[in-house]
Amino acid sequence: MQSSTIHIKVRPEIAKGLKALSLKRETSVGELVRQAVLSCYQLELLSLNDFQKRALEAYRGSYISLGKLAEEMGMNVFAMRQWLFEHDIPQNTQFIDDDLKNA
Repeated sequence: MQSSTIHIKVRPEIAKGLKALSLKRETSVGELVRQAVLSCYQLELLSLNDFQKRALEAYRGSYISLGKLAEEMGMNVFAMRQWLFEHDIPQNTQFIDDDLKNA
């Protein structure tokens, strides 16, 4: 799949808010914009009920865990991971080297 570059202009307060959010989430402003565009144009997500949509957005914002999202979506964790992958939704998985020692 080939990517395209899009340039947009936003008001200064929006740019400032995006920059602050990108620092908080430890990601780029570009990634935040990509996620926003994807969430608006993933038509298959329209079939989710309002409760599931709220749960998905809570997961995207790191307010709930993958396990909680899976529960709300009626899936097990492994199926939920696959569903997120298939829908190009970033998974909130992070670890540090010390985690490997405890695995």
